Amino acid sequence: MRESCILYLSYFQTAVNNPQAPTNKLEIVKKRADLLRLNHQQVKLIGRYTSKTWKPDPQSTGIPGFQGLYTKSQIVLEDDTKVSIFASWNKQSLRSPDEVEKYNNQMVEAIGVVQFEATPFPNSQIRESFINLSQLNLYI
Repeated sequence: MRESCILYLSYFQTAVNNPQAPTNKLEIVKKRADLLRLNHQQVKLIGRYTSKTWKPDPQSTGIPGFQGLYTKSQIVLEDDTKVSIFASWNKQSLRSPDEVEKYNNQMVEAIGVVQFEATPFPNSQIRESFINLSQLNLYI
């Protein structure tokens, strides 16, 4: 019993002290079938970064006189499945101009937990696959 506790503590300390260590053992998502199979798991998602920028209705922003732009991004898998970076109903889905400039139309690897065809609330007609992003890099 004591030996198993020591092994567990050793593993836990390694994971806490080196959070990057597990990423090299993550399952890889490149297609819709991978996304479905690995739903709700932390993965390495590989695809082409794309983005869309638009001027929102100032009324919908909650900020009187809002003059800015919204940019949301997706990663397109090799079978053309689109995976949003964060759910569209989450404010974290708004991406920075710097990120878009660096990654737009580039092959990327995204690490995070994936959700396959999730909905914002029960019985919603909106379905969206997304990744709760923890890390984004160019794919080499």
